Amino acid sequence: MLSKTFARFFGEIVRKHRKARFLSQEELAERADFSSKMLSLVERFERNPTVNLADSIAKAMDVPLWRLIKDAEDLRKEREFPKTKK
Repeated sequence: MLSKTFARFFGEIVRKHRKARFLSQEELAERADFSSKMLSLVERFERNPTVNLADSIAKAMDVPLWRLIKDAEDLRKEREFPKTKK
């Protein structure tokens, strides 16, 4: 089964990491050597990035690819299975 929600969480995490580094979409896209339009599509959940594209994004932000994936997975777990208050 294809998980369409993971692309949404991945896009949110990319945006979070990009903003934490005070990078514009244009700056990050230039560092990663692809168009700012593509980055915009990834961040707005309109495009599933390939592994190569995700790796380029991670390298351009000096973040390990596994960190972006783990953060996206953690966000998915948090949103799909919210902690119940006791």
